[in-house]
Amino acid sequence: MIYIERLGRYLLFFCIYLLSGMSVSSQKIVEVKYETDAKGAYVFSCINSAYCNYILEIGFSTFTNLKSDLSLPFHAEVKPGYNKLFTISAIDPQSPVQFKYSSGFQKGCIQPSVIKDFTYLFPISPGKEAQVYEMSPDKTTDTAFSWYVLRLKMKAGDTIYAARKGVVNIIQDQNGANDAGQTSIGSENFIEIVQPDCSFAHYGILKKNSALVKPGQVVKPGQPIGRVGGDQYDRGSDLRFSVYYYEEDKNHSGQSLLHYVLVQIWTKNNGKGKLKHGAMYTSEFPAAVMNLDSPKPVKKKPKPKKN
Repeated sequence: MIYIERLGRYLLFFCIYLLSGMSVSSQKIVEVKYETDAKGAYVFSCINSAYCNYILEIGFSTFTNLKSDLSLPFHAEVKPGYNKLFTISAIDPQSPVQFKYSSGFQKGCIQPSVIKDFTYLFPISPGKEAQVYEMSPDKTTDTAFSWYVLRLKMKAGDTIYAARKGVVNIIQDQNGANDAGQTSIGSENFIEIVQPDCSFAHYGILKKNSALVKPGQVVKPGQPIGRVGGDQYDRGSDLRFSVYYYEEDKNHSGQSLLHYVLVQIWTKNNGKGKLKHGAMYTSEFPAAVMNLDSPKPVKKKPKPKKN
């Protein structure tokens, strides 16, 4: 049975949280520009200021006497940093050219290969025990739910650990309202980490100024990343952990669909599995689980024997 107490509050929190997670788009996190090369062609490029991939689309409403080296509209993933996109040039160099374009972008990958049964660490100190609650408004199956979060009952100041390898994408730890016992819906502190399969792990609620990592930093599984906030207004301090990914709408609505993963977590004496609502679990960091994302060693071919 899924825990629904104070559901209205959590629904509001997640609506605002999702909007805040998408707000980077409104800040032009992906900047498109073009330059003229020595031959008079227009070379398009972009800067992705985030630490995760974005899906970029560029379309032209005016395109006169021009050709492109790639099919248009342009639609591709852009990695963090500089990305060369495509080049357009005049069909007839003696005639004028004219173009007008617009761009849009979405967080994530075009076809993310998310490992839905990946084994995550229980993101608290090894040997420490915590009670787990499932938070979801409409979970009826393993795949049909609008959002899904695991709430781990903790103490303020407890250390939060990375449950999987990844790169820190977003940190928000400047708000102190939770530590002061206020209901600060929509302003909770959190860390978002992008993982190797283009999924994202969300860790909240952090104590003010408690992040132990920085945006762009590579984190290893089992690495301390922050500390639990006060959150005294409800049922005490907790760690809220979720994993999700973005996928393009197959109906080509121009929107990314957000999917949550029903994570499987390794715990002491239980091994790998989905955590049960209300149960107590103890953390353990086995080397085999911590090394799941590590590249497998390449076997060297034996040298041929000399005759």
